[in-house]
Amino acid sequence: MKIAVIGAGAIGGLVGARLAEAGEDVTFLVRGANLDAIAASGVRLIEKDGNERLVRDVRATDDYAAAGPQDVVVVAVKANQVDSVAAALPKLFKPETCVVTMQNGIPFWYFHGRPGPLAGLQVKSVDPTGMLIEQIPAARIIGCVVYPASDLVAPGVVRHVEGNRLPVGELDGSRSERVTRIAAASKGPDSRHRCWTTSAPRSG
Repeated sequence: MKIAVIGAGAIGGLVGARLAEAGEDVTFLVRGANLDAIAASGVRLIEKDGNERLVRDVRATDDYAAAGPQDVVVVAVKANQVDSVAAALPKLFKPETCVVTMQNGIPFWYFHGRPGPLAGLQVKSVDPTGMLIEQIPAARIIGCVVYPASDLVAPGVVRHVEGNRLPVGELDGSRSERVTRIAAASKGPDSRHRCWTTSAPRSG
């Protein structure tokens, strides 16, 4: 699959590199020193046991139009970076593109389709100005719970600290073909480094 990863920090860098290792077509949408480092050399992963490896089979750009339509878009930027990337996201979309959000905090979609007095509430902790919900229709979103801890120790260099689970699921908790396909995308040669698994995103 063609997978765009928005941001190559601690989590975006880890997930994008692991997906590339599993054979997926990964493009990082990044800027500054991270863009220069990844474009030149790829991503260097330092595992928690100290082993290192260089993942070269990735692309890096800051041009969303040049990256073009993707099968999956991973949003892995902090809340204070959302406004700088949100408007460009539709350049990565084709009709069936889905978006996996990987942000710290309660996601903006959390109450989508939920019954009760908070039904439809748009949480602003990771989307403070509402830009993401304006640019990403809820039907595109695949929920994700982020368990791993990692550090960006230098541009293009990610150190994995612990954890490997990244459960993904439909917002209503149902099983779907696209979630199964996305979860299968991270089945690389080493199952210890598998990224996504299927789960209801609110339960993990």
